[in-house]
Amino acid sequence: MKKQLSSLVPQLKIPSVYRFGLNSILFKQLKKLKQGIVLDIGPEDYLEKHIPHIGYIRFNTKNMTEIKLKHSSNYFDTVIATHFLEHVVDPQKAVNEIYRVLKKEGICIISAPFIEHYHPNPKDYYRFSYDSLSHLFRKFGKVEIYHHGNKLQSIWQIFNIGVVKILLNFFNPLIYLIKFKKTRVPCGFVVYAEK
Repeated sequence: MKKQLSSLVPQLKIPSVYRFGLNSILFKQLKKLKQGIVLDIGPEDYLEKHIPHIGYIRFNTKNMTEIKLKHSSNYFDTVIATHFLEHVVDPQKAVNEIYRVLKKEGICIISAPFIEHYHPNPKDYYRFSYDSLSHLFRKFGKVEIYHHGNKLQSIWQIFNIGVVKILLNFFNPLIYLIKFKKTRVPCGFVVYAEK
């Protein structure tokens, strides 16, 4: 139904301000990766063509609230997890499981929302701050946390939901261009963590 509607109303295909910001940070982090065995955790499958890999495994988390990976410890060179952490019952358990399956010096790149509308898949449990992400990834040797979005973009995200998207989506690329180096109200974060 959603795809049918977007084919009838083309402006619904315009990415959200949240997505513009997320992708700008996420794709910069993906460029740092070396070729290896990759695990992609999340409900979407748009990243494979952007990640260097010799093996690529998708773990679709749609309608899941916890994660248990069947792979052995120290198996993956890279784990990517987008649109995922807010939907699990126990985020620490999920991050620990990612840590377990990563090889030494393996890289994890994960996205997490701070200001985003309720979006169950099947549930929507959490929003994350810089501090909570630092705590969740404390086992990793190197952790970089990048914010995307700002107060204006977060407010825009809140108002640009539902039917109003038909009118407001045209402005998403312009609103995205308004940048601040620091913000206390980001849309979300991207974590780059090395085991």
